[in-house]
Amino acid sequence: MKEKLEEIMRLHGQEIAVIRRESGEETAVLGFLQPFLKEREDLPATVTPLGAVSDQRWLYIGPMSLELEPGDRMRFEGMRLVVQEAMMICFRREALYFRAVLRQEKEAAQ
Repeated sequence: MKEKLEEIMRLHGQEIAVIRRESGEETAVLGFLQPFLKEREDLPATVTPLGAVSDQRWLYIGPMSLELEPGDRMRFEGMRLVVQEAMMICFRREALYFRAVLRQEKEAAQ
């Protein structure tokens, strides 16, 4: 199952730059990013054909070859995102992929 998921990511994944919190090292991966569907009225949102989506929280699904930790950053299509939480997803004792919840990085004060 892991091999099939990795093949899907290679064929259809989005190119995402992952920047390590500790070292600042940048690595390109193929994975999937999408905004969370809007759940609360107070979150900024954008209307899409699928409904309202949050402008602040994103879901990442990516390969096991790159472990993520809170504080790691991602760059994708001009956006800068920060990993809030990350976890390894397993099925029958086999690690399949990494899942992370991200938020948009706050701009530095000038």
